[in-house]
Amino acid sequence: MRERDQFAVARTALAGYAAAGRFGWGHPLVATSLATELGLSPTPVREALAHLAGEGIIEHRPGRGYFAPSPTAADIAGLYELHRQFLLWSSTTDVPQEVSPMDPPVDEVLRIESVFDWFAARGGNSAVLEAYRRIRLQLRPIRRIEVLLQDTGLDSVLRIERLRREGQWDAMEETLYKYHEQRIALSASLEKVMRQSA
Repeated sequence: MRERDQFAVARTALAGYAAAGRFGWGHPLVATSLATELGLSPTPVREALAHLAGEGIIEHRPGRGYFAPSPTAADIAGLYELHRQFLLWSSTTDVPQEVSPMDPPVDEVLRIESVFDWFAARGGNSAVLEAYRRIRLQLRPIRRIEVLLQDTGLDSVLRIERLRREGQWDAMEETLYKYHEQRIALSASLEKVMRQSA
C-alpha cells in the first residue's frame, strides 16, 4: 500500500472514530497504538492526526501530543451558536439549488445533519459552507451523546424541514433559533456525560 493511500485510510478511520465518540473525552491518541490497530505504519497515522487537528476534529497540545476533544459546556454552547449563525447566513441568500430526491438517513444524527446541510449548501458561499462543515464535524460526537440523553431535538429539526418545504421562513427561523437554544441549554449535561465517558 502506498504511503498516500495509508494516509487516506488513517484519516478516514480516525475521523470516523472521532465522529462516533469512540475515543472518550480528552483521551490521549497515541499514533503507534492507533497504527497497530489499523494495520498501518505510524507515519501516515501521525499525518492524519495532524490533519484532523487542523480541522478541529481532535486536539493537538504542543509538547504533549494529540487528544480526543474535551469540550467544556461553554465550548459546546459556542459550537451551537456558530452552527446557528452559519445556517442563518445561508438562509438569507437564495441561490437556486438542484436537490436530487433521496431517502433520508435512518441514523438520527445523520438525519439531523442532512436537514441542516441543505441550508448550508443553499447559501452558495463556499467559505461559509467550509466553516459550517468543520462545525458539523465537531458537533457530531456531541450529537452522539445527545442520542444517549434521548434528547437530539429531531422533532424540532423535522419541523424546520417541513416549514422550509412549505415556505414558512419566519416560523422556520424561529424554530431554528429555539432548537439551538435547547441544545445550548443541554451543554452542561453533555459535558458531564462526555467527561464520564473518559
